[in-house]
Amino acid sequence: MSEFPTLTAMGIKDVRDIARFTVRHASSEDELKVYFHPAQEGCQPASLKFAFSLQGEKTVLGQALSELNRLLGETPPATDAKTAIVENLASLEQVMHAKMEEIRRRLASL
Repeated sequence: MSEFPTLTAMGIKDVRDIARFTVRHASSEDELKVYFHPAQEGCQPASLKFAFSLQGEKTVLGQALSELNRLLGETPPATDAKTAIVENLASLEQVMHAKMEEIRRRLASL
């Protein structure tokens, strides 16, 4: 039996590879994003994203967060609505910048 059954059930094979995690609350669902340490070899993704509906999956999210906090020895910082929006905006800017760079590289190669 795994020490972290919820994370294992979510498809995370080796919990020792987890570096950090974030939680975002939206109007229709909560999003848990788990980031991994960079893999030396293999095809492990840099992160995995899980969506939890607000209807019935709060228990699973709570169990996953409890296991992540226990694993990483962290307590999640309390964030207010404005801070969460600023963090979401910064994340979106990073994603858009990376995507625009990718498109520019593809265009330049044509």
